[in-house]
Amino acid sequence: MLTYAVILAMGLAGYARFSWWLVLPGAACLTLDGWWVKLWQLSREPRVPWSSKATTYFVTGVVFDIVLAALSFSTGRIVRVVLG
Repeated sequence: MLTYAVILAMGLAGYARFSWWLVLPGAACLTLDGWWVKLWQLSREPRVPWSSKATTYFVTGVVFDIVLAALSFSTGRIVRVVLG
């Protein structure tokens, strides 16, 4: 649910012509939303070791979240230009 709220907020921020730096906090929120449960499980017993596979998934997820936040921000800007 938080993911949809962040995507909508990024689109509205783009529409309102806010600064591009808001894409990074939006991407951080998307990443935390997606990885919160996985990171919480690492602290519970039995501990699951952090593997290179998990690192790969984490890095590609962060890149995807940055792209998703930037796309929704850009969509807001495009809508602003089209609507005037």
